[in-house]
Amino acid sequence: MNNTFDYSSQGVVKSAAFIFYRSGNENFDSKVFYSPAARDILMRLDSVKKKGKETSPDISLLCVKWKKLMDKKYEEIGSESEEKPDQACLIDVIKSQKRLYAVRGTVLSDSSHNLNPDEWPHLFILDRTYSDQANIAKSFRKWHLNKREQEIVQLLLDDHSNKEIAEELKLSCNTIKGYMKLLMRKLDVNSRAGIISKLLTG
Repeated sequence: MNNTFDYSSQGVVKSAAFIFYRSGNENFDSKVFYSPAARDILMRLDSVKKKGKETSPDISLLCVKWKKLMDKKYEEIGSESEEKPDQACLIDVIKSQKRLYAVRGTVLSDSSHNLNPDEWPHLFILDRTYSDQANIAKSFRKWHLNKREQEIVQLLLDDHSNKEIAEELKLSCNTIKGYMKLLMRKLDVNSRAGIISKLLTG
């Protein structure tokens, strides 16, 4: 069940986009609280707009997905400590209309000592992001993208359509579609948004 909470009464900046999530168990239901700014961003997601309703988005599934991504990232870190890292980590990138937002997550491990680690509350922060050239270059090397693939990705990050990318690079639309399929296969994703997310989150 989703619930909104008046964070302004707690002195929290109204413009901050954040989500508080605690997974449930046999003793309590899962909880999701989010700021008005986060709701505005999520209402503009394609998956929400297709519903054609002006209601609060159900973001519990997103939170479950982000929690799994965080768990996977922590496994990759391979920390020997039982405590979760305190620093927020970049776990996903979402597209709201034509804007990209980085999703950073952190675990509030000290909020309740009687919960097991799987039930620790999570805080997700949504920040407007742009393609960071240093990180993008690093991702290009990591995924071994050739020069043409890099050119296509740069235009994709600037929200160009396949037709616009084809015109910019003086290639056919079918050629661009072919490159998109190759990029999806190389990055193990199944959408244009997946390409962006994979490259920006590393």
